[in-house]
Amino acid sequence: MGSVISIVNQKGGVGKTTTAQALARELAKMNKVLLIDFDGQATLTELMDLNNHFDNEFITNYMKTESIVKIFERDSIEPLDITAILQDENGKSIVPIKELHFIPSPGNIIVSSAESVSGGKDMLLNKYLQKIKDKYDFIIIDALPSVSTLFRNVLLASDALIVAIQTKTNAIAGANGFLQVLDDVLGDYDKTYKHLFILPTMYNKQRRDDKETLVEIMGSYMQALKTFSAIGKIPTTLLEEIPDRTVFSNAQSVRYFLQDYIEGFDTGKRDILLLLENIAKTITSKLEAGDK
Repeated sequence: MGSVISIVNQKGGVGKTTTAQALARELAKMNKVLLIDFDGQATLTELMDLNNHFDNEFITNYMKTESIVKIFERDSIEPLDITAILQDENGKSIVPIKELHFIPSPGNIIVSSAESVSGGKDMLLNKYLQKIKDKYDFIIIDALPSVSTLFRNVLLASDALIVAIQTKTNAIAGANGFLQVLDDVLGDYDKTYKHLFILPTMYNKQRRDDKETLVEIMGSYMQALKTFSAIGKIPTTLLEEIPDRTVFSNAQSVRYFLQDYIEGFDTGKRDILLLLENIAKTITSKLEAGDK
């Protein structure tokens, strides 16, 4: 049964969507992976550029008939197989891939649909994923940056969380606010996780405030996690920081997965590929250890 890993934060613009997309692509090298855009902003869906890879009529019908809104109608969805968009006509890809599926976001309608449900609405994503988890090795969710029914659905459906924190001044304050919300939800529902991962993002080693914030994350922030009643009981790992590099925005501008963009157009940035590989290995090894 696959592990559900959600990339979260209470604040937007911290590299959450980039992380979700890159992690799913990395894990899909050797695993069957489902990537879900559970954000009303639909940024990840836009980056996928589905209309450029599939027939327009097909995608239009798919978004109508297989919309993630169906979860809040207590119905099932058939994920979209996007493996082929990363392969040529001979089934070859620049970066190895086993299988990658995707559930796009229909935009803000998902927010109103979630809020309109009368009862049990916080658990509907979990109920859907329980039906399909055995089909995947990993399910990666890009969660919206707000406290809402959608957000609670993500928290309660996940087996592990990656908390993305931008290494900028005042970022810790926002992250602490998120932790309190998370701790409250876990306590209310008697929920826990296999593991909690803290991921510093957009780190610029040339900037003093970035360095100071990273030190704070590595020290007082990691210590503060232990003081929460629910979170403090969860095994926690600080992941290697994601640097602030133009290759991320360059890949997004041409609607490429980061790994495929680097291998195809910018091989001088292969240090980023090694970083992503190490992060994925750390996550999988911690989750495997938690299953034993």
